[in-house]
Amino acid sequence: MNFIYVTILYFALIFLTIVLSRRYSFYDFPNDRKIHKNKVINTAGLSLYIFLLIIISIYEYSYELELIISYGIILIFFGFLDDRISLSASIKIICIFFPVIFLIFNGFELKSLGDYEIIGSIGLGKLSIIFTLLSVGLLINAYNYTDGIDGLLSSLSITLISYIIFLIDNKDVINLLYLFLIPLIINLIFNILPSSNAYKIFLGDCGSLFLGFFLSFLIIYTNIYENIHPSYLIWSCWYPVYDFLYVTFKRILNKKNFYQPDNSHLHHIILKKFKNNHLKTMIFISLINIFIIFCGFLIAKNIGQIYSLLSFVLLYLAFWKIREKIKS
Repeated sequence: MNFIYVTILYFALIFLTIVLSRRYSFYDFPNDRKIHKNKVINTAGLSLYIFLLIIISIYEYSYELELIISYGIILIFFGFLDDRISLSASIKIICIFFPVIFLIFNGFELKSLGDYEIIGSIGLGKLSIIFTLLSVGLLINAYNYTDGIDGLLSSLSITLISYIIFLIDNKDVINLLYLFLIPLIINLIFNILPSSNAYKIFLGDCGSLFLGFFLSFLIIYTNIYENIHPSYLIWSCWYPVYDFLYVTFKRILNKKNFYQPDNSHLHHIILKKFKNNHLKTMIFISLINIFIIFCGFLIAKNIGQIYSLLSFVLLYLAFWKIREKIKS
C-alpha cells in the first residue's frame, strides 16, 4: 500500500472532522479539574477509527485484528456519548464489558501466563476468563487515565505498536500496524499544538477508550497468535499499569471513590515540575517508557523470562516508593 496516499487520506479525515466538530460544537470545555484553559475539539478518535475501517474494508489483514477493530465501534460510540453527556462510571464499565467478553469467547482467552525457568508453566485454569476480563478492563482504564497530558496517550501507543512490530515476523500484521502508526503520529502532531491553535484536537474518550481496547487485545493477540512470551509483552504497558494500580490503591486506602477522576497521576505531577509544559512532560515520560521497555526486553532475552517477571514486580515496588516521595 502506498503510504503517501494513506497519509493524505488521514489528513483529509482529520480536517473534515475538525470542520464538522466546529459546526456542531464538539468540544472539550475547560473546568476546575482539566488542565487546558480553552475549549478544544475532542473528536480525533472518530477520525482514527474511520481510517481503520476504510483500511480493513479495502485490504485483507488478520481476521483476529479486524475483529478487534470491528467491535471497537462499541467503545467509539459510548466514548463519543461520554464526551457529550458524561456517562456514569457504571454505565461505561457495562459498555466496555460486552465487546471484551465477546472477543474473549472468540479466541482471545488467556489460558496461561507462559512457561518459565525454575517454576515451569503458570496455567490459569478455570480463572482464565475472569483473569482476561479483569486484565483487559484494567488496561482500557489505565490507557484512558494517561490521556490527561497532550500527546502522551498517542506517544505510548506509538511506542507499544512499534515494539510489537519489532517482536513479530508476520508481514501482514506488521503492515497493518505500520498503517496504524500514521494516524497516531498525525494525531500526536495536532494534539501538541498550543491550546490557542484552532487546529488543536484531542482524541476524546472515544479515542482513548478505543486505543486502550485495541492495545489490550493487540498484546493478547501477540501472545496467542504470534507466540510471543508474556515476559516480553508485560513491559510494553508498564507505565499505564503501574500508574493505574498506584492511583487506584491509594484512592481505596484513602476511602475515596476510585473511579472519581483527579490530577494525582504521575504525569500530572511531572507536568507541575515542568511548569505545565505538556511537550516536555510528554517527551520526558516517553523517553523513560522506551528505556524501560528496552531494558525489560534485554532482561527477558539475555537473562531469563522468570527474571523478567520478577523485575517487573520489583520495578513496581520501586515505582510505589518513588510515588510516595513525590506526591505533589
